[in-house]
Amino acid sequence: MRIFVFLHVLTMFAAVAASIGPAYLLHRIARTGDVPTIRRVFALAAPLGKAIPILFTSGAALGIVAIFTNKLNPFEPFLLIAYVMFAMAAITGSTVNGPWQRRVTQLAAESPDEAPSPELAAALHDPRMRAVDWFDRLIILAFVFDMVVKPFS
Repeated sequence: MRIFVFLHVLTMFAAVAASIGPAYLLHRIARTGDVPTIRRVFALAAPLGKAIPILFTSGAALGIVAIFTNKLNPFEPFLLIAYVMFAMAAITGSTVNGPWQRRVTQLAAESPDEAPSPELAAALHDPRMRAVDWFDRLIILAFVFDMVVKPFS
């Protein structure tokens, strides 16, 4: 049933939009060092952050259902590539992005309004976040390439 392919793609697009758009905005706002703005925007993004794992998990489950309802081989090379990329993205999101956002939110709440505290400044300028920002963009491009071109299949 192609409906599960559609639902999988729809859910994954929603998951990517919910995670990448706000993450990009949060990183840009973090670089300003404007503590009151950081507090407000990070607080507004928190509920969306809770939805991200639900969307990705739902998208993955719908993808698995789509594989079997459409009689695809779950070991097709493009699917194996997708599984690995999904795991890489999930690990990055749960071990780097999520903790960074929670840390910045907490430190911004404790920081004076005039300027970021030294701890907040260190978190805001964490060099890993610039690398993760690029990783997120590149992995999305890799996913689109993998799902459209289906290399090695």
